[in-house]
Amino acid sequence: MSATFKIIFNGQLHQDADITSVQEQLGQFLKIPHDIVIQLFDGKSYALKKDLTSIDAVKTESSLKKLGLITKVEPERTAPVIQSQNTQLVCPEHIQNNDKKVPVKTNDENSAVQTKKAQLNTVFEQTNVKTKLLSNTLKSALYLCYLALFIVTLFGLSTSYTVIKSTFTSDELVQSKLSYQQYKLFLNEQNSTKHQPQMAIAEQGTKTDSTENNEYFSKFATYINSYAKTLGQANVNAMGGAKLQQHLQEIDDLGPKNEFWKQIILLAKNLDNDSHKMSALQSDDSAKIHWINAVDWISQSYIRQHQSTDKPNTKSEPPAKGNPVLSLTLLISLLSLLSIFVIAIKMKLRAIKNS
Repeated sequence: MSATFKIIFNGQLHQDADITSVQEQLGQFLKIPHDIVIQLFDGKSYALKKDLTSIDAVKTESSLKKLGLITKVEPERTAPVIQSQNTQLVCPEHIQNNDKKVPVKTNDENSAVQTKKAQLNTVFEQTNVKTKLLSNTLKSALYLCYLALFIVTLFGLSTSYTVIKSTFTSDELVQSKLSYQQYKLFLNEQNSTKHQPQMAIAEQGTKTDSTENNEYFSKFATYINSYAKTLGQANVNAMGGAKLQQHLQEIDDLGPKNEFWKQIILLAKNLDNDSHKMSALQSDDSAKIHWINAVDWISQSYIRQHQSTDKPNTKSEPPAKGNPVLSLTLLISLLSLLSIFVIAIKMKLRAIKNS
């Protein structure tokens, strides 16, 4: 019987060898599990292969040297040789312990390990899929929240502009513009071309400072005379002058001081601004306004308004719809709620990413 040899390895590697790469390649070369490969690097001496001829021993040592291992060839002792089923690979064993065999997992144990690994991989994949699904859902919700924040912000800016505009716009200007437009609508509804001037005379009110009243009447007369000149109508003096001033002052005495004067002056200003447009209309056009009719209409409206407020059983008007302040408050609350949602979703996404 010819002499046999074995390959001895004590965990040493060449200087430029990477231990992780060497372990992986050694496991493939010896066809043994990775956990047994790791045991070979504990500093003890192991027989990697046994029962080799001299030629096979030299070839095997050369292959292991290419992998980065430092090995040596020793003669085989007269101990029983245990071979693997398909190769001459001998399970690693300690030289110092009379080459006793290192326990190797059986086929059943290997199958159980592989099954367990497969189950773990399946659980991991399922968990990974659920995590991705949750992450995608949260990202979609985050984008929707951003879109809602953008839309609500636009509505908030619009409502804020309305609130600021209504705050800085004087009540007199709003009322006068509305009154002038309402008078136009009134003319269209009546579908008449002429109205006999019938100035309403209010009950005797308190006397006010004549100088201030004269200033208001002078402004009123300036706008009216300009309008009348453009349309070829009678001016203020031709319609009574001082008597007209007295009637207007009596109407102003029904409400807050100078409130009616401010409305009537702004009405006259609006008429003057419309003078060129009115002059282009035919004389029989129902939309062509005679200034005395406009003054008469707004005077009667003002009188009815203050007479109705003086009645004890008068029903209060319903609150105005679409209060901009309330809308702005609701929009701010909605913005806060959406911001909380965004913060919560981003924190959840960060937690998923870190895990």
